[in-house]
Amino acid sequence: MRSLWVPAAWLPRGGGGSWATNVLFSIDEAGNWATIERDVSRELAKGNGAELLDSPAIAPLVNSHSHAFQRAFVGHAERREAADDDFWSWRDQMYGVALTVAPERLKLIAQRLYRELLRGGYTHVCEFHYVHHQPNGERYADPYAMSRALIEAAEDTGIGLTLLPVVYERAGFDLTALRPDQRRFSADADWVLSAQRGLSREARTKNPHVAIGAALHSLRAVTPESLTKICREATGPIHIHIAEQQAEVDACLKVTGMRPVQFLCEQLRLLEGFSRGLVLVHGTHATQAEIDLIAKTNSSLSICPTTEA
Repeated sequence: MRSLWVPAAWLPRGGGGSWATNVLFSIDEAGNWATIERDVSRELAKGNGAELLDSPAIAPLVNSHSHAFQRAFVGHAERREAADDDFWSWRDQMYGVALTVAPERLKLIAQRLYRELLRGGYTHVCEFHYVHHQPNGERYADPYAMSRALIEAAEDTGIGLTLLPVVYERAGFDLTALRPDQRRFSADADWVLSAQRGLSREARTKNPHVAIGAALHSLRAVTPESLTKICREATGPIHIHIAEQQAEVDACLKVTGMRPVQFLCEQLRLLEGFSRGLVLVHGTHATQAEIDLIAKTNSSLSICPTTEA
């Protein structure tokens, strides 16, 4: 069993936390904390073979929202090419990058990203994964090849992973089809549930640090029927993009008569027996009243500072 000694560590205490001194951590073979001891002298820890660190330790961070393939897009949209460039023109450029990523390349991109996350103090990442198929929309021989690329990248780097295969069915609230550059994202609720079941079985036997949840791309990109099916049948966490752009809020109001968070919370309220809530990603344009609704449904917000800043 590996042991680490630090001069100080922030540890949970009561309903919060506090600094402890001369802390010895023991790590089991699965990579979990086995024991945490306070007030262990440096000399005693050294004599027992512990690795001695000179800096204090704090709890690691979780990256609650990642699209690993977008790491290949860094630096491509740092300046406007036209006066009317906005999120939606950025998205068009991002789709162009997505069309170039095959499983082998995705694994390399994710490996680099996950190493950078580990160096930055992140030990777990939630991968909101919607690049499922070949660029023309046809499935790979292994229909979960892109998912496996992310799982293998996490295993190779040692980061914990919650993989969230995404339901993505349409290009907008009032549209029934995907755009040509969105075809490789196509997945209905049945496909995502099948992926979750298959990949979960593998994860349970191969890697305790990989979990499989599910995700809905956004209210504009999924049908109400798929929202209901995922909430009723998916296991593990469920994430969804919501209220990221004002245009999405306006479209939702036009079609449903409600703002996105308000509409989603109403759908959850109508799901008899559903009480575990969702993880709502972004929520940039949520009102205070909607934030109160989120709390009432046992849901939470995943805030993305590098997007919202």
